[in-house]
Amino acid sequence: MARHIAPIRVLALVIGVLLPLASSAQGFEISGESSLTGTLTLNVFDGDSTSHSFTTKSNKGRFYFSGTVEKPVVASIEHAAMQRPLYFFIENSPIAINVNATHPEASIIKGSRSNSEYRYLMERYRAASDPNGFLRQYVRENSNSQFAPFILYDQMPNLDEAVVRQLVSQLTAEARSVYHYALLRRWMRQTPAVSDGSEMPDFAFLDAKKNRHTFAQEHDSTSYTLLFFTAGWCDICSRWHNQASTMMEGKNVRLLPINIDDNPNGWDAQYLKQLDVDHLPYMILVDPKGLVVASDLRMWELERLARRIPVE
Repeated sequence: MARHIAPIRVLALVIGVLLPLASSAQGFEISGESSLTGTLTLNVFDGDSTSHSFTTKSNKGRFYFSGTVEKPVVASIEHAAMQRPLYFFIENSPIAINVNATHPEASIIKGSRSNSEYRYLMERYRAASDPNGFLRQYVRENSNSQFAPFILYDQMPNLDEAVVRQLVSQLTAEARSVYHYALLRRWMRQTPAVSDGSEMPDFAFLDAKKNRHTFAQEHDSTSYTLLFFTAGWCDICSRWHNQASTMMEGKNVRLLPINIDDNPNGWDAQYLKQLDVDHLPYMILVDPKGLVVASDLRMWELERLARRIPVE
């Protein structure tokens, strides 16, 4: 008898493993109507860094897509005649779409609860007297929202860069696992992070003894920080450094020199690209809250700003 129980246990174990895996994938069906003819493309952004595309041809104004996703995800329908993709959410339910080729955002979409929530959110966003304020509040209250990364990425041209960076930094867990969060992070890496009034991004650098430091470690929340990028071969850097030191005497500010020669990558150091430092000397003044007062300062600009810095 015992010899027959083991295979049954193995079978039960296999079923117990495979069933959850099979159920994790959710089937979707999209049936649509449109005045468009020819090939339509469905892009499904179902990974944290990848997407999948499906194509079909409109037959007498009708089209159909089907596939699987593991959770509700952003998708888009595109056509050569559409100026903008139609974005919506896919989940494990039949979805019916009547595509408005001229104004995709006005298309009629039925059958997806996630899509209904997303569209309701976008209606509130567009109707808000302060759209940026509405979005800040939404992300603050829904930092785990699957909608937030896509909305931030989609509306990025209408948002202040500093606001986008601040809101992206607040996203957590599930929100960070979606495709458009990866796009936001890529944009942040490729776009200079420093602008007046923006939050100073953290970055790492080496000192002369090859010890690693970060801006977050070196910045004191009770004083200003003057970042001074320099190099041993830069004659004007030493003169500016002496002038800046004299100018800041008695002021509530820390002068933090960073010598690019200390980093083995030199001009190719990641922090220089991140901060858009492309010449020397280069100065950035940061206030106690960690906000950039001004970047790429000339000496006369620093002298003017020094008058606003309180004494110790």
